[in-house]
Amino acid sequence: MIVIDRFKIQELMAKKKIDNFTKLAKMLGISKNQLSNILSNKYRPVKSNVVEIAKFLGVSPLEIIKKE
Repeated sequence: MIVIDRFKIQELMAKKKIDNFTKLAKMLGISKNQLSNILSNKYRPVKSNVVEIAKFLGVSPLEIIKKE
């Protein structure tokens, strides 16, 4: 199961000076709820979401995936 590592996302957001998930969601063109679902451990993100977030943050999709 693919799970996005929230802590890695927060680390990358800090490097890009993105203060919070609301701002990140807006920059990605999605709602805060959508982003929250994508980053939730209960939600299985679709590959395109993982790729899009990774691309936006300038990393490989594999860098933001948590090993389960």
